[in-house]
Amino acid sequence: MKTIKSVNVSSFAAYGALLAAFWVFVFGVYGWIMGWIFGAQAWWIDMNLGNWTVYSLTAIGLIFLRALFAALGGALAGLVIAVVYNAVAGMMGGLKLNIE
Repeated sequence: MKTIKSVNVSSFAAYGALLAAFWVFVFGVYGWIMGWIFGAQAWWIDMNLGNWTVYSLTAIGLIFLRALFAALGGALAGLVIAVVYNAVAGMMGGLKLNIE
């Protein structure tokens, strides 16, 4: 039996930031592509090159901005998880794993 008595707080924060930013980026790109495919189907939208260019630049900029904000939240979540785990593991002796 191996025991995990503590975890590295900074690695949990980095992992949380990367994971949150990645998924926000993936779903943002998906939404951007769906906007390209289905955006001009509304009868009240006159889609031309200017509208597509503004849409594309705005969407890409906001995807990166949302991913950045999600990364900050993910880092905070990873930090809190690691601190709580270390506190609980300190009281209970850690997590015991049977590794073969």
